Amino acid sequence: MAAEEPVTIPRLTWFSLVGDLRQRGRGRRESGAFLLGRGDGKDRRVVDYVCYDDLDPHALDQGIVVFHGEGFSKLWAMCAERKLQVLADIHTHPGRDVRQSSIDQDHAMVPVSGHVAMIAPFFGRTSRWSLNEVGIHLLQDGARWKRFYARDHNAPIRLCNW
Repeated sequence: MAAEEPVTIPRLTWFSLVGDLRQRGRGRRESGAFLLGRGDGKDRRVVDYVCYDDLDPHALDQGIVVFHGEGFSKLWAMCAERKLQVLADIHTHPGRDVRQSSIDQDHAMVPVSGHVAMIAPFFGRTSRWSLNEVGIHLLQDGARWKRFYARDHNAPIRLCNW
């Protein structure tokens, strides 16, 4: 990912996304979404997102995210139809810990080097205007993850105004 620009999320999109994650998790279960954009390496801007349970109605039934193959089929069809790519994903954790669990590390939603996975604390009850409380994780070659903070100058994802 060294040569690629960071993924950018317009602030209003982030505001809406966090609200959706809160609502879908209802303060008692994990929720998540895929962040979609054109991703040509220069302008990696999120233009939309799709929540896991819109693609897989049973993804949140167990309290944790369990995303099934049929959901991926719908996701890839949607991306092809709209000429978009998955630029990142996000899911929530119950407490303040936004580190990846061993399950998160071993089962990337998009297991491709350079993919960005985020974790929001408190079932999505995080700032709707900042990434400061969010765990940011970059999948590297060899299925290794590197963690970033929003304040890091080389963070692979950031908010933008538009």
